Amino acid sequence: MSYIDESLAANESLIYRARFHWVQKAGPYIAMIVLSAMALVCVALVPGRPGLIAAGVTAALGLIHFTAMMIHFWTTEVGVTNHRFIFKRGWLRRTTDELQLSAIEEVNLQQGALGRLFGYGRLIVHGTGVNDIRLPQLADPVGLRRALQEGMGGAKPSVGAAQPAQGAPSSSAAAAL
Repeated sequence: MSYIDESLAANESLIYRARFHWVQKAGPYIAMIVLSAMALVCVALVPGRPGLIAAGVTAALGLIHFTAMMIHFWTTEVGVTNHRFIFKRGWLRRTTDELQLSAIEEVNLQQGALGRLFGYGRLIVHGTGVNDIRLPQLADPVGLRRALQEGMGGAKPSVGAAQPAQGAPSSSAAAAL
């Protein structure tokens, strides 16, 4: 079960769960494919047991390298509930940044040309009394920003003129007296 799902309060529901874009995950997969190809080359070029050992070592290194590159993606969670924003990193050592939606002042988007083209970008969340939270590159940053803004709108009390109590004169009636 994810950290976000575990930490939901009884009256809290998940509005949006961010995910990483495939462009960010392409590097680890390409590295795994290249090292797997190198393992096959070891078997083809070095006959017998030494070739198999070299292939096994290369494949193991590829798997370790892939896991080391992907662990960041597997252990990072970003979500918006109807009450708060959650950014969790880590597996053995967990670090979380959580903000009540009413404490968020602004959400800024950083998106380069490739990010616009492929649909990924970074958000920086500014909260009251806390350091800025700089998120990693995520898929659909505009959708995450929209979810934050909708949640912020629902979390903040509406600012409007107070309605006069029944039986009390309105301001225009009081001015006429």
